[in-house]
Amino acid sequence: MVERSFDPSEFGPDPADRRREAQRTQQREQMIDDARRELPVRPRTQDRSDPSGQRQSLDRAGMSRFQQVSRSSVDRLAEVVNDPSVVVDAKMMKTINDPNMVMLSTGEVARLEPRSRQFARENLLPRKTKRKKNPKLAKAMKEANARGRKKNGGFKKGYDQARIARLAQKILKRMK
Repeated sequence: MVERSFDPSEFGPDPADRRREAQRTQQREQMIDDARRELPVRPRTQDRSDPSGQRQSLDRAGMSRFQQVSRSSVDRLAEVVNDPSVVVDAKMMKTINDPNMVMLSTGEVARLEPRSRQFARENLLPRKTKRKKNPKLAKAMKEANARGRKKNGGFKKGYDQARIARLAQKILKRMK
């Protein structure tokens, strides 16, 4: 048997925690059941016996904001597509497909203002000033590279990029 310096039973789960968790789970399930009971029952098909031919719509005033938001986009699309009273003309289609147009919670259609470019990356970082090219330094680098590199492009023994740069500066000094 293994001898321990502590009692392992002291570190087990607390029965009070289990009871509290069970109560929380029960309350959560109760809330979900209550919310389901409050949801209105929607007819799946249009009532053919209705002489007016009007489709029965949801009573949105009776729905809570949460219930309106929780409807899936497919349900909302199906409601518009299946409703014969909804007609989408070219102007409305253009508004729907325009990414700069939004509908406010009041039902108004508004155009989004273009976002400020104040904090765009190119406006936050300092710009590098264009430097004048030095043709003599370019010629010196070509000569130094020719001296320090093999035909396959690798460095000759004892040469590295730093040594080639120092050699180019030395050649440039002689050119002046």
